[in-house]
Amino acid sequence: MWNRRGKTTFKSADYLQYQNDIRDQLIGTDWPFGSGQVSFNITAGVSNRGADLDNVIKPILDTYQGVYEEFNDNKVYNIELEKRIVKRGREYLDIRIREYEGDKTKETQQEERSELSKEDKPSS
Repeated sequence: MWNRRGKTTFKSADYLQYQNDIRDQLIGTDWPFGSGQVSFNITAGVSNRGADLDNVIKPILDTYQGVYEEFNDNKVYNIELEKRIVKRGREYLDIRIREYEGDKTKETQQEERSELSKEDKPSS
């Protein structure tokens, strides 16, 4: 998705088209999270089994940052990515964003660990 000419690296035509497609879907929508922390859950339907899943996320975040003034990718605290293989021509992105609730998740995990710890202890 990136091209290189000498020491200069630049976005390829495919990368720019990918960003434009995402941007076109976002135009006219609001960013409801203000400057709060967010979590992304992304499912990418790709037709190439060899496609790298990590190549999906950077253009998405860059595009969101370009469209929404309030969004900054440093506010992304969690990303879940899933790759699904689909037939050629049926590729898709399902992007879901929610407010990041790291503290609540941590509390729940600690409670579960505490319960497991109690169960693991041998009785006297």
